[in-house]
Amino acid sequence: MRDLIDIINSRCSIRHFELKPIPNDIIDKIIKAGIRAPTASAAEQWFFVVIEKETVRKRLFDLIIKAHIIYAEKVLRRMADEKKLAEWKEKIIREKRYYAPLYIAAYVDLREKVCKDEYSDFEYLWAVQSLSAAIENMILTAWSMGIGSVWLGVPMLMKDEFNEVLGIKDKNLDLMAILALGYPSKEPRIKGRKKDINKVTVFIK
Repeated sequence: MRDLIDIINSRCSIRHFELKPIPNDIIDKIIKAGIRAPTASAAEQWFFVVIEKETVRKRLFDLIIKAHIIYAEKVLRRMADEKKLAEWKEKIIREKRYYAPLYIAAYVDLREKVCKDEYSDFEYLWAVQSLSAAIENMILTAWSMGIGSVWLGVPMLMKDEFNEVLGIKDKNLDLMAILALGYPSKEPRIKGRKKDINKVTVFIK
């Protein structure tokens, strides 16, 4: 097992994957690491859909592209012009960026609530925090075994379409992210951070 600090510092988002399957025992380890995350109120309000089936992965890939276009065209303050958007979309499709042998859809699960109704907003936020910790656990565990990933938040922009593909109908399951996972097909490129520790931290001693 690699050193944890090395795993954290060497991790980067992987967007191009080999399509060879990830062994079931490794998938199991990744999921189990996720549910070992801190969980608010000990509620474990997370739910995961693991997608390996090729036909479903292809449908997800199409939706991921569509969600990225919505993000670029409508969400960002600084939007690219139509020509650049068209070139970007063509490049994503040509390179099959984000097309992975494994996807894990991560949901907040509020089918069993632990807080009183007047604190439901807090319960939701705590559940999101817990799920986020679980996702990070899965990302780091995967990377420790040479499996790259990218955390996709854009599916939140079109939850109904993703839920239809995944067969999720319960409104108490709220899609937060999709992880794309696989062995990197390109050499990982580690990016630095724009803001160093002194810009994002205040020490009170």
